[in-house]
Amino acid sequence: MAYAHADISEPNDAPHMLLIESVSKSFDLRGQGSGGERAVLHVLEDVTLAIGKGEFVSLLGASGCGKTTLLRTIAGLGRPDKGTIFVDGEPVRAPRKDVCMVFQNFGLLPWRSVLANVVFPLELDGVSKEEREAVAAEYIALVGLRGFEGHFPHELSGGMQQRVGIARALVRKPLVLLMDEPFAALDAQTREQLQDDFLKIWSKLKTTIVFVTHAIDEALVLSDRIVVLQSRPGRINRIIQSPVAKHRMSSDVRALQDFARQAQEIRELLRPERTA
Repeated sequence: MAYAHADISEPNDAPHMLLIESVSKSFDLRGQGSGGERAVLHVLEDVTLAIGKGEFVSLLGASGCGKTTLLRTIAGLGRPDKGTIFVDGEPVRAPRKDVCMVFQNFGLLPWRSVLANVVFPLELDGVSKEEREAVAAEYIALVGLRGFEGHFPHELSGGMQQRVGIARALVRKPLVLLMDEPFAALDAQTREQLQDDFLKIWSKLKTTIVFVTHAIDEALVLSDRIVVLQSRPGRINRIIQSPVAKHRMSSDVRALQDFARQAQEIRELLRPERTA
């Protein structure tokens, strides 16, 4: 299949798992104009991005630049006004079971135990009780919660609840995992620990990940590439290959000189006067 403009933002050598091709998105704010007339909010403008199989890509930009809208469009929860999104070569026209999301709010069912929350997607898929519990147990262990299967959400810390949310998203073994500021509500120490632990999980599974964040440091710690979006309407300002990505599994990249240098460069890109 030939894709127009795919050379604008190619992944490193891996074949495409996700292609966002010339995507634009607006919302009709009918009745919300100054005189009650129709108003249109332009959120995304001509976004093109190719993401390789197993690649970890972060979307970084100011509030309102369309990061979450782009994520939801990839998930099939909304249709672009223009352009097309492809997952594994197939156009996204509706939600897919092999494209899963992790949200900032944990979204756990409070009346269900850890195990019952994690098996829930497989219940919906009609997987047998024995099989779904075996799969869920594997992912509960992977996120570091073995022994907590019978606990309920109110008995867990925020970090542990988010681990449950991650396990629940992974049980379907998605081709693409979409993460919308999943660690933003956590304290700094828990957030750093989850970043490090999640990198270990990703290194084992090599799932393709698109990760939304406002935090420059978080994007640098986690990502192969960082997509910096301009303010609304969101357009790609710069795509940055993380200079510390090759070290992230073997050392604390936060202490490297390249980390500080790149963080400052991204900070400059995000200044309002730079994107005006």
